Amino acid sequence: MTVEVENKLDLAKRDAAIEEIARKFSVRAERGRRFAELTSLRVGGAIDWVISPETEEQAAQVVHALNETGVAWRPLGSGSNVLADDAEHHYVVVSTKGLKGEPLFDGQRVSVSAGYSLPRLCIEAGRRGLAGIEGLGGIPGTVGGALWMNAGAYEHEIGNVTESVRVARGGRVVEIPGREVKWNYRHTSFQEGELLLGATLLLHTDDAEKIKERMEGAKARRLSTQPHGGRSAGCFFKNPPGSEKGTGKIIDEMGMKNEKRGGARVSPIHANFIVTEGENARAEDALALAEEIRERVRREHGIELEYEVELWRSKDSLESGTNSLESGVWSLESKVSSSEPEDETGTIENPKSKIENQTDSRLQTPDSRLSED
Repeated sequence: MTVEVENKLDLAKRDAAIEEIARKFSVRAERGRRFAELTSLRVGGAIDWVISPETEEQAAQVVHALNETGVAWRPLGSGSNVLADDAEHHYVVVSTKGLKGEPLFDGQRVSVSAGYSLPRLCIEAGRRGLAGIEGLGGIPGTVGGALWMNAGAYEHEIGNVTESVRVARGGRVVEIPGREVKWNYRHTSFQEGELLLGATLLLHTDDAEKIKERMEGAKARRLSTQPHGGRSAGCFFKNPPGSEKGTGKIIDEMGMKNEKRGGARVSPIHANFIVTEGENARAEDALALAEEIRERVRREHGIELEYEVELWRSKDSLESGTNSLESGVWSLESKVSSSEPEDETGTIENPKSKIENQTDSRLQTPDSRLSED
């Protein structure tokens, strides 16, 4: 029997196991989806399976069953911070977008599921006179992705207000205190392979009109300094550690605004944004442009830019019984977001994190465009 035939048989067994898991837990399992449909950059190749649980309990049961069966999986939220390559991805994507039941407000606390929209949560909290997350209102992503990487913007970080986090462990929903999590600068102590299901946030009271004013001010600033309405994944690179000059300003000063490679272009509004254009745009266009930027910055400034966008490769492979996809990036480093907002001059707004523990753990994130740069 040839290796090709053996691989086909293995895939057939895997597919049968996935179909059985979907039936057992009554979840939708789809074939034929593409990352171009599921990510904000609108590029990326085919996915073997997309499984979409609708409750936290379903999600915990599904990923436990996949682990027990030895089926490779990785989580995906809104896909607004992911660049997946153009080839076929032979693993299961567990979509958390269905985990979006209405948040439960109780005094200053709110319990919310991972798939709920982060901007919408900020609006709902503000209307109730609850402050502490209004700075996150313009980040297009889900609560789960925000938790995973300790999303932050405009002097707010979600880890500062997280009382507890719900995670999938052993097929069950388990709640862990927020104080047991290391809320580092745009990354956390959550382990690769864990699925975040939701959280309880502890906010504080303030005047609803004042909260609204702060949110509108932040929105106006974003609209004036960042591209909107196009196909982007937010800032592509982190800001250089210790630098007073943001990455966008560095790229701009090299004259690379509006630079184009295939269907990818450096935004003419903010040079740390790469946008895709046209029906024929490909992930390899965006990566080629990004690598050209990195090479020039390395050569001209002696700075090694780190990716902020998540780069997912189709050749990720797993040993049986694990879901630990190596977040390889076509031989590039995996993203751990750590940038701070830049103002219109390119100056980094807040160059120091409020979080003392700066452990540099390279963790795979499930989501999204979850920092403002």
